[in-house]
Amino acid sequence: MASLMQVAMLGYGEVGHVLARGLAPRVPLRVYDPAHPPSPSGGPPLVACNAEAVRGADVVIAVTTGADSLTACEESRPNLRPGALYADLSTSAPGDKLRIAELVASAGASAVDGAIMAPIPLRGLATPILASGDDAARFADFAGRHGMDVTPIGGSPGDAAARKLLRSVLVKGLSALVIESRRAAEAAGVGEWFWEHLLETVSAADERFVVRLLAGAGQHSVRRVHEMHAATRMLESLGVPHAMTAATAATLEEVTRTGVPPSPGRS
Repeated sequence: MASLMQVAMLGYGEVGHVLARGLAPRVPLRVYDPAHPPSPSGGPPLVACNAEAVRGADVVIAVTTGADSLTACEESRPNLRPGALYADLSTSAPGDKLRIAELVASAGASAVDGAIMAPIPLRGLATPILASGDDAARFADFAGRHGMDVTPIGGSPGDAAARKLLRSVLVKGLSALVIESRRAAEAAGVGEWFWEHLLETVSAADERFVVRLLAGAGQHSVRRVHEMHAATRMLESLGVPHAMTAATAATLEEVTRTGVPPSPGRS
């Protein structure tokens, strides 16, 4: 029965805490994190070593940091049960996910590349997760029966990670731009005006706005390069770090040579 499936969780940071609290009442669960030794204080059952968590598990859910994902998989491989699912939900490069899949396959188990697509403290087990790999649908079926929201996208290990990282390029890049521009606005003495302008611009964004961003960059790239060089000099004079502004100028310079990619459905 699905309710009796043994589950191992590797990693007990922010994501691990949330998932373990949600899964512990639903499935037999063992959790391992070298930074969190077993404690008699209650909560999800923390075990003393990777082998104790992984041995005999039907499903292994790895929520380590991306930097630790390969090490966790290498430690797990000798104890993976043939046929087990090893779902790596870390934020790692697609190449790392492929290497994890190779390690898992060498033990006769099956790897799933999972990408957590929203902040997990907000929605807990219901946080949307994309999954790729041959057994992504099998993991999604298990996850759905236990309160998780996993969408299989097919493809190979690394495909879900690529979508997550592309989202990161956009969202984290926007975050960095907002930080840099707000610092500059405060230094220029117009912080309140800029904040209202920022909210107005973001609130009004729609598909036509995004298409105009791309089309305008292609049509007016030379003028916009000059504009961004002027902005870079302004931030320098204000004593504000300007990595994002300088990078924008460099990107637009590249656009003058190569153009911009078309919007979907448009040539």
